Amino acid sequence: MADALAALRSLMSSHSPPLHALLVPSEDYHQSEYVSARDKRRDFVSGFTGSAGLALITMNEALLWTDGRYFLQAAQQLSEQWKLMRMGEDPAVAIWMADNIPKDAAIGVDPWCISVDTAQKWERAFAKKQQKLVQTTKNLVDEVWKNQPPAETNPVIVHPLEFAGRTVADKLKKLREKLAKEKSRAMIITALDEVAWLYNVRGTDVSYSPVVHAFAIVTLDSAFFYVDKRKLSSEANSYMKENGILVRDYGEVSSDAVLLASDQLTASSSDKTPTGFSRNTESNDRKATGNGAIPAAEFVNDLIWVDPCACCFALYSKLNADKVLLKQSPLALEKALKNPVEMEGLKKAHIRDGAAVVQYLAWLDKQMQEIYGASGYFAEAESLSKNKLKDTTRLTEISASDKLEEFRASKENFRGLSFPTISSVGSNAAIIHYSPEAETCAELDPDKIYLCDSGAQYLDGTTDITRTVHFGKPTPHEKACYTAVLKGHISLGDARFPNGTNGYALDILARTPLWKYGLDYRHGTGHGIGSYLNVHEGPHQISFRPSAQNVPLQVSMTVTDEPGYYEDGKFGIRLENVLIVKEGNTKFNFGDKGYLTFEHITWAPYQKKLIDVSLLAPEEIQWLNDYHSKCSDILAPYLNQSEAEWLKKATEPVPPTALMHQKSTRLLNVFITA
Repeated sequence: MADALAALRSLMSSHSPPLHALLVPSEDYHQSEYVSARDKRRDFVSGFTGSAGLALITMNEALLWTDGRYFLQAAQQLSEQWKLMRMGEDPAVAIWMADNIPKDAAIGVDPWCISVDTAQKWERAFAKKQQKLVQTTKNLVDEVWKNQPPAETNPVIVHPLEFAGRTVADKLKKLREKLAKEKSRAMIITALDEVAWLYNVRGTDVSYSPVVHAFAIVTLDSAFFYVDKRKLSSEANSYMKENGILVRDYGEVSSDAVLLASDQLTASSSDKTPTGFSRNTESNDRKATGNGAIPAAEFVNDLIWVDPCACCFALYSKLNADKVLLKQSPLALEKALKNPVEMEGLKKAHIRDGAAVVQYLAWLDKQMQEIYGASGYFAEAESLSKNKLKDTTRLTEISASDKLEEFRASKENFRGLSFPTISSVGSNAAIIHYSPEAETCAELDPDKIYLCDSGAQYLDGTTDITRTVHFGKPTPHEKACYTAVLKGHISLGDARFPNGTNGYALDILARTPLWKYGLDYRHGTGHGIGSYLNVHEGPHQISFRPSAQNVPLQVSMTVTDEPGYYEDGKFGIRLENVLIVKEGNTKFNFGDKGYLTFEHITWAPYQKKLIDVSLLAPEEIQWLNDYHSKCSDILAPYLNQSEAEWLKKATEPVPPTALMHQKSTRLLNVFITA
């Protein structure tokens, strides 16, 4: 890392103009959350491997900004050369720059790796101190990164209609209708999951996300796909032609953006023009219209639609700013509203995935008892011995998560994991997005909490589930914390709310049981889930962040329900299910708004041993028993006899007892005396 910083500072000095500072974002050319190995530039320079963060390098300092999910991880991974800047607690990057970088300073950044929105915010902020954001012509990190991984050349995979549920023609038609409504003649699409969803293709260019590195430009009568042509098989090429999609080289999106700005980008400019795709003849316009195109004569204005949060600043800079519509991509919401085929696929995928999780928990329960003398999943007692067998048989966070992947891999339509499994024991569970490494991961401990946040990619859906368990004797404090998290999880997952409600308004439901005792968590509560796409999907979310106010929850959206609680250096707790938004069917309908609720599609038991039943209200106990009953009925057919028996025991109903009626101060006492 020291050599990389020195080499970068040398390039900064020799740059024209000389750079006082260099910004290194986490994102790739498509503003992706998860990026390929080649695009992990911020990881390379800083050593921090979390998915979110921004590095700033000056001639004398190196700083890294990240959010609350990664405070602990970043503190552990950053060397002494780096200073951790905690978002929400320390000054934001623009404020720090204004106070610490000279007036008239030049601040460099690769314009391909920042969004239009971010670039414009920085330009405005820097201008207050006469500082200037400089677009570098080359990525300086790439210049100093020896042995940088090569670009991926994995094949483009056609996603069958039996899983996609909608044709490309239908999606293009809907998009073009929105373009016309917004008086736009074209849209540049840069988000990888949006390109994949629009053209019904998938890929393996980014680990855990089934996307292909590609751009798209859609006009009122043409559709372009910018990709490394080596990735296209003859079948994929035929598919593109059948759907009227013109394939161009990945790098040509830059020059084509210039042509688009001057209204010279047409399918007819290529020798490989698909049949029926010239804007210049009435007959061809009619043919194209049959494939979702809109005749050019029908549009009035000359705008190009760009999503300011997804499109890179480099492409935007090639357009005429006064002819650009900066507005969230319409594909984000279209993709989030699952069609019936996607909905059914997601439900089936989650059932198979739930079976794998139960198989894993049953297996892990047995292993913890046999290897460590643990009391197990059901009984409460200190472990008898932590060294019953030889070292070679011991379980680590990695070896345990590998077994979970093995169970998932045996399921129909499995295509891989949806993110690196967060397999974390004890204090590691307090690191919200902990990522175990084979060389340094912890051994499982029967006397410590174990948190497992995991998910998979199936052809018919993407999954994300978190369960927290203890194989020994949890403390009263751990039980109280787990129960508070469960109460918030139930409160949100069982909510009824009017149409138009956003995730910002609902976030409090998951936090209130924790707030009551002065506890909280530093991450959002819910995110959308893709349909064999990204595990984190917008545009909606459930969060304390103001951006959660932008898009209301709507019928057929997916969203997670994942409150948590974390004590640094001790333990972490999180519970997560995927929900589907559906009609609420309330008795009344005040204001004729219509009411919504959630349907849980994740199936795996909550560990009753970690629940202090006396802290649950009767209706919460009823919810828990109802969920467990469904869980057992749904998953049992996918398990062998011993696994089914384990699940039956894990989902036995909690009996209503006098414990429920103890004074509510019991929980407060537990927290105070912990």
